Amino acid sequence: MKTSNQLSFSKLENEFLEDAIKQLSRDYIIIQIFYNKGVHSQDSHLIIHLENKNDIDKLKQKHWIKKVYSEHKVHIHFFYNTQLHQKFDSGHPFVEFYCKPSALIYQNEQFGNHLLIDRNWKKFNKKFENYKEIFYHDHNILLSQTREFIKNESFVSVFLSYEKVIRYDLEYLENLYTGSSSDSNNLHERIYHLIQYAPEIQKYFVKQNSKEYHLISLFEKARRSAREDELMYDNEFFEAISIAEESLFNMIEIRLDQLKKQIKKSPRDIAVSYEISSVLADHNDKILDKAVGIIIKLENTEEVYLFHRAIYGKNIIYYLLIIAPNVSNERLREKQYYLKSKAGKQYDFVLISHDRNWIQQHLYKYQNFFANIIQGKNRIYASNPYHPEPHWEFPHHQHQDLDCYYKSAKGNGLQFLSMVGNENENHQGVPYLFALFFLSFCRTYIFVKLCYMPNYLSFQALWHLCLYANPDMKRHQDLFDGFLLKLIPTLEYHKILRHKFTCLDKEVVDQMKILVEKLMNELDELVKKEGFLKNLQLNYICSN
Repeated sequence: MKTSNQLSFSKLENEFLEDAIKQLSRDYIIIQIFYNKGVHSQDSHLIIHLENKNDIDKLKQKHWIKKVYSEHKVHIHFFYNTQLHQKFDSGHPFVEFYCKPSALIYQNEQFGNHLLIDRNWKKFNKKFENYKEIFYHDHNILLSQTREFIKNESFVSVFLSYEKVIRYDLEYLENLYTGSSSDSNNLHERIYHLIQYAPEIQKYFVKQNSKEYHLISLFEKARRSAREDELMYDNEFFEAISIAEESLFNMIEIRLDQLKKQIKKSPRDIAVSYEISSVLADHNDKILDKAVGIIIKLENTEEVYLFHRAIYGKNIIYYLLIIAPNVSNERLREKQYYLKSKAGKQYDFVLISHDRNWIQQHLYKYQNFFANIIQGKNRIYASNPYHPEPHWEFPHHQHQDLDCYYKSAKGNGLQFLSMVGNENENHQGVPYLFALFFLSFCRTYIFVKLCYMPNYLSFQALWHLCLYANPDMKRHQDLFDGFLLKLIPTLEYHKILRHKFTCLDKEVVDQMKILVEKLMNELDELVKKEGFLKNLQLNYICSN
């Protein structure tokens, strides 16, 4: 007969855990211990059945509890006596599966009220179906209330109602993965805590920083609006919240089905295993493989998307979106030049990089651009399979504040033409002004055509984005035997002001002048075609 003074935990196969549990048994009244060893790289679960509820509150604060998971991949779950029996009586699948007789490694015979699971499948299944039915019933009531608020366009109430649904879903998931719900009211913390049990939850919530999630912050904003009696106009995220909630609901259904099958199938098996590994698409392109291998050495690269591949004769240009935190423009340019040097002269790369939260925060302006890129068919690398898509706005109302960009590009062009139009052949500052015009032209053209304002990328990358936006723009680079193609690499030098005398051939200046005129006309035609020119003129009249 085993007693608290005669513990044997050889099944744990973990000296640190054995010593910790032995110490625990000396300090608290342990009734039973169940151990489910993980298979196929799955985590292990240790269930400790205690007499007193107050003991659990103390134990949860122990540092070694967290250490057991971080270093040994063992989840420890505490239950007090009446709680565990209550869960068993309700048909709770976590208790039924993880507290099965074959998992019992210790039982204190001095305490009589042991949990003994000896009912047959039919008896359990009846309880289990009732357990599920309670969830579906309450879930449907909460969703019905939310739909009513949407129908009445009570936007703050919609957010607050959705918060209740998501809170209910998370509580249920916690029960299915840990046997009980969290004490925390903070939904950010609850999602983060669930990741170690169900890493796929990461796919449904975009982080806005290391500890908070974008959609959950909208609920907090709604509570502030309710308290201060203010209106809230973020209804374009109702669809995103609905998708996230449906995803949580699907996770619940999958987990319920998983536990049911495991309980029925075998007392020895643990839930389906998972591996967190990088995902690299197979596209049979050695140059692209080499490029991705170099790119992912950037710190914390999460995903890489190939959104376009252009072929001009023997030359190939790869257009890549890199989702990674804190990649500076300078680092991006260095990586671009390094890729080109490694791949060969006939290959070039356009690299765009943003972190996931930046993309989320700028969807109101750039959603059309990113929605065309961030798709499964374009993804060629993922550091793990659980990165979330942005929470797309629906409906999306495009915001394009074109005024300052267009006026700047137009003004730079006119200033250049004015300078080269004089008769004294004074070319001081001409290359710098051409570089400024070309920079402002490319960024404005891309903004209008692609609904995206790029960072200050290299001139080469900006021009390639113009070609991506409109391949017909290639006719400008073919003028004067490819004058523009030869000129673009020199513009990087003229981004920095230098105290230096400038002397240009008249032919070069004339070709620059023609290019500026043609590109200015190209921009005017695009703005007019997209319907922006009239608005710009109205804005100009109103401002004067």
